[in-house]
Amino acid sequence: MRNVLTALVAGLLACAAQAQVVEIDRVDPQALACLQKDGPAIRYPARDEQMRNSGHVRVSLKFTAPDRAPEVMVLFRAASEAMVDEVNWFVRGYRLPCMPAGGASVLAVQEFEFKPRVTDSITWTAPRAVAAREETSQGRPRALSCMRTPKEPPEYGGSTLQREVANAFVELSFTAPDAPPEVRMAYASVGERQAKLVTDYVRQYRLPCLAAGAKPYVVQQHFQFRPYGVSARVFKDAVSLTSFLSNMKGVQSLRADFDLNTMACPFQVAWTLGKPALDNRVGEVGKPDLNRTEFLTWLAGLEMEVKATQFEQLVGQTVIVNVPCGRLALVPKAE
Repeated sequence: MRNVLTALVAGLLACAAQAQVVEIDRVDPQALACLQKDGPAIRYPARDEQMRNSGHVRVSLKFTAPDRAPEVMVLFRAASEAMVDEVNWFVRGYRLPCMPAGGASVLAVQEFEFKPRVTDSITWTAPRAVAAREETSQGRPRALSCMRTPKEPPEYGGSTLQREVANAFVELSFTAPDAPPEVRMAYASVGERQAKLVTDYVRQYRLPCLAAGAKPYVVQQHFQFRPYGVSARVFKDAVSLTSFLSNMKGVQSLRADFDLNTMACPFQVAWTLGKPALDNRVGEVGKPDLNRTEFLTWLAGLEMEVKATQFEQLVGQTVIVNVPCGRLALVPKAE
């Protein structure tokens, strides 16, 4: 871990340290469960097949009604016009019949590869739903800016004998502007007393700007309890993609094939440690780009190689990864 970690001297306070509240922008895993495809199959354009031309097309699909074709936008193309036309005709046959009429739109990203002289000459990924976020001009969720919390932080509820860092991650679901949130302990390594202290405290939160009848607004908050004399480990400010990957569990067996040149490279990714206790969080630094969807999803599924004590010190912390241009091609060592 020496590549991405550095140590800091512990602070003087042993009270709970609250991390920033994070909006949970969760994509409904069933958003595309009823996806149907009508119309003809996709074909390799005769001229391109004859000339043995390859192609790569990435599109975004916006579903606005259950009986309507998605709105299609080409995000990236390294392909002929005929290939792009084939993709457009193919995806316009999609329908989402279980989508509620008048409900929120569903956004997805899909990629297509045209490869001559192979058994499966045309391959494509499954459409992947992505989340759309409403933000202020500063990029901060509007609802989060009106959250009301107690004036005083919670009192330290730990034992004086505590020697290790402990954490509590709570998930809060607001359903009404004047009601306490529903609270779920997403992960806790603290004792029962500290866990109750945290849950009682966050039940005092209110979200007065939540509109009546709006969908639940979900956030996650991290509380860390660190005793006197325990030094803090933190990630370095920024690391290379190579250094970052070298610290992943099972690095020798990782498989990947991403053309980073198609993703507005170079760019930076903010990767927040969660696994194995929680989901990792992955975000883009600067202007987001839907072309990175599959790559970011892959990064989110990685698990860092850390000891249990290191994990408790680092969980919830974010490392910035510098992603270069080029191609990321990883093949398991056994192959």
